[in-house]
Amino acid sequence: MRQALDHVRAFLSASGEPTDAPRSGGSGHVIAVVGEYGTGKTHLTIELLHWIQEHGGGTTHTLYVDAPSDTFQALYKDRFFPKLDKDDVRRRVTEYYADVVAEELADSPLTADAARMLRDRRLNPQEVVRRLGLSESRFLQALRARLGNITEHSDFGTALALFLRPEFEAAVWEWLAGHPADPVLRERGVVRTIDTDISALEAIGVFAFLYGRQGHRFVLAVDEFEKVLSRGTRSAQHEGSVLAFKKLLEVFAQTGSLLILSGLPDFMEILPADAQQRISCLVRPTALSAEDTRGYIRHALGRTGGHPGGGHSAGLGPFSEEVIAYLVELAGGNARKVIRLCYYAYQAAATAGTDITRAMIREVARDQFEASSPQDVRAEIVRVLDSGGWAFELNHRFETAGESGDSGSSGGPREPGTAVDFWLPVGGEGAGLGIVLSQSILNDEEALRVAAQGEAASAAASGPSFVVLVVNGYLAENLSEVATEHFERAFSYAPRRFPDDFAAAVKGLMQRLESTFNDDRISLIESRMNQLMRQTSGVRSSLDDIGSRLTSPALLERAVARGMRRAFSAMGEGESAGEVLLPPDISLPFRQAAAELRAWQEIADTLIDSAFEDELRHPHFLPSLVKTTGMFHVQQRTLSVFRDAVAHALDPERNDGRESRGPDISPLCHRYDRLTRKNLEALDDEVLEMLFARRMRSSGARWQPRDLDSAFPLVRVLKDLGRDVYELSRSYLY
Repeated sequence: MRQALDHVRAFLSASGEPTDAPRSGGSGHVIAVVGEYGTGKTHLTIELLHWIQEHGGGTTHTLYVDAPSDTFQALYKDRFFPKLDKDDVRRRVTEYYADVVAEELADSPLTADAARMLRDRRLNPQEVVRRLGLSESRFLQALRARLGNITEHSDFGTALALFLRPEFEAAVWEWLAGHPADPVLRERGVVRTIDTDISALEAIGVFAFLYGRQGHRFVLAVDEFEKVLSRGTRSAQHEGSVLAFKKLLEVFAQTGSLLILSGLPDFMEILPADAQQRISCLVRPTALSAEDTRGYIRHALGRTGGHPGGGHSAGLGPFSEEVIAYLVELAGGNARKVIRLCYYAYQAAATAGTDITRAMIREVARDQFEASSPQDVRAEIVRVLDSGGWAFELNHRFETAGESGDSGSSGGPREPGTAVDFWLPVGGEGAGLGIVLSQSILNDEEALRVAAQGEAASAAASGPSFVVLVVNGYLAENLSEVATEHFERAFSYAPRRFPDDFAAAVKGLMQRLESTFNDDRISLIESRMNQLMRQTSGVRSSLDDIGSRLTSPALLERAVARGMRRAFSAMGEGESAGEVLLPPDISLPFRQAAAELRAWQEIADTLIDSAFEDELRHPHFLPSLVKTTGMFHVQQRTLSVFRDAVAHALDPERNDGRESRGPDISPLCHRYDRLTRKNLEALDDEVLEMLFARRMRSSGARWQPRDLDSAFPLVRVLKDLGRDVYELSRSYLY
């Protein structure tokens, strides 16, 4: 807090004089609050904002947003822009207009006083122009040029100048919110849409310019920033997005603004070195010490003075110095864990009428952090692996059996021999990914047992392999290094974030293992095709009940016959003689997306057929299929054209020898992403409710649009295609 507040004070003490020179050096700051879960990042960030609001004065404007699990474009449209105040933005633009009018009036002795009052913000410039009979269009033209120069974007300058005219206000605000420009704006040169990472970051920078060049301090805090910029996020995959973010850091420095980024250390790894140098203050929340925890306990118990006796330190009962030291060691000083352990240990002691002991702390840790049963954790891992199409074995035993073990760390019995709870094979040479499950690790014996299992599994694999650890419960910080030494990754199971984090990690590790088989691409392609078939099979099996519920046997027979005809037709089509072929590894994701698309088209066709059945229960649904089925056909064409464009770009005959690598296809991939996002907007909730009726009914969940990615496999495949193709093309050498 002291370190961060020093920078905040320096920021607020800097001159707030307005300057509209577009490249003038500013006194802005970028503060990065970096730490693991539970270390107090959000708390520190909010405390800084409260301090700024209290001491910043009327010219300081603060915004706090939590990052979405998406892109910079979503950060701008869904989080940042809704926090802006339309009246406040209008006042900022009016200040620029007042300066433009004042410059004109300052040259005449008759209007010099009016010019001075305009600069002091005591007169309204629109009212002055009207009363003096001046040419409003001429001043607005000058304002547009001024704003375009300041914001460094002519379309933003035009839009903000028009914002002062009531007849254009709604259209401008709509455009700033990320919607396509209204015809009245397009006629005046505002034609693009703020619908990409780059344009969204430019828009945030425009508001920093708008406020900062008038002497206002603009403060933006983005919490959980790793959700939008870390390995695996879409924004981090595109070099243009990272460069645009680096430009935003420069803008905050130039405009005397303050940007606070709070998140896991992941986002710092993505930033290039020159971007990291623009962070003026890097704050890593320090761990709570035993002394800190003693102070917290006294504060929580309302004991400012001492109450000696009973073997406790002053004012600490039912805690003791020994227990506090042990608790802090167990939590690794993590504030969230310390507070949680203190709270539940106190409740347990109050119920039992005893002092708190070390054993009680361990019991509380197990009770509170082992919220899910071992069976539930296993089932969750199976769901993640099934949805990803990965083949796996349960309780896999290596051929080179090791020492005998008693009961497995995951709670289930194990036979003698070296084993892992899950094994994902890669290729046919003994390579693969092992997954070991464990309950809480709270003492040396448990840590050494898990470490030995990881070491034995790593040594027993006959090919390239990784072993990861999933802890269902509490992993003591002081034992973490010992327990995880022989594991590639370690996860603490938390129902809310585990599926996404674990799926991303498995995907990355499997890709690393597959990269070791570059010399045997046929086996690799066969493995990926099998993965695709398992994914498609899973999608189809989840729809079986829907078909039987919505359709008659006759309809099912017709649907199967139609699918068979299409399947045999597809098998006979092949590649035309003159068509440019894609490399097999790049062709694979296209085939996967096409297979998913065909599978869902079959379901849509079946639903349309059912409209003519007497037993139809919901005849009103047919019109809602129009947009969805239209999206299927449009996306199919989009997929085909994208594939042809990539094949053309990667054609070796087009490379004249000047480059060893093929051309950069990132613009094609970026264009595909934009078109696909627009196509997917046509997905109709009513149709999706039908397609997922069984899933929603069995889980008791209610359909929400935000569930789209997790519930609709087609969406994930189509959205990931551009990124996957781009990544594959980068490593492809002619």
